[in-house]
Amino acid sequence: MCVKRVWVWLMAVTLATGCESSEQSGTAYGDIAAPEMELTYLDGTITKLSDLEGQVVLLNFWATWCPPCLEELPHFESLHQAYRDKGLAVVGVSMDQAGAEYVRDFARQVSITYPVAMGAFEKMEKIWAPLTEIPTVHGFGSEPPAPANGTVQMMPTTFVIDRSGVIYRKHVGPRDRQTLEPELRMLMGIDEPLAQAH
Repeated sequence: MCVKRVWVWLMAVTLATGCESSEQSGTAYGDIAAPEMELTYLDGTITKLSDLEGQVVLLNFWATWCPPCLEELPHFESLHQAYRDKGLAVVGVSMDQAGAEYVRDFARQVSITYPVAMGAFEKMEKIWAPLTEIPTVHGFGSEPPAPANGTVQMMPTTFVIDRSGVIYRKHVGPRDRQTLEPELRMLMGIDEPLAQAH
């Protein structure tokens, strides 16, 4: 009986500590630069992530087969419409294996107008997973806190990158406009009343 009580107590302490570290990891502003990566958009355009420096970047790793990912898409489109002329670049990276044509048709069906690039797990993990100490916010409720590294294995994963190319925050799990807008506006230096989507 004693052993059981000690085990329960240890579990409670562990969970409490985990929750605390998760909150703290979402409040700091690190100095980790976003890695260089090539972006091949659905229209065939090829560019680099570094080409977006000077803008605040909302980089979202998602897939058409991921229900939480699909929850976010209207919110990202809304942010794109509201802030694309104010210094925000919303970029999706589809991890679908079905190919660009399939994703392009899907994007058209759900009315995504921001640029979407194609990605692959193995390649993206080589680029992003080595990064450590990234301020991370977990959005899956009761699931364990996300590791504070760059892995994109849990989807959706979204990186907010400042104008100089430094990662401000990593979000794991579905996010809406209301959650993301304050930090995006802060990074864009916008103090005026909230913009409205077209």
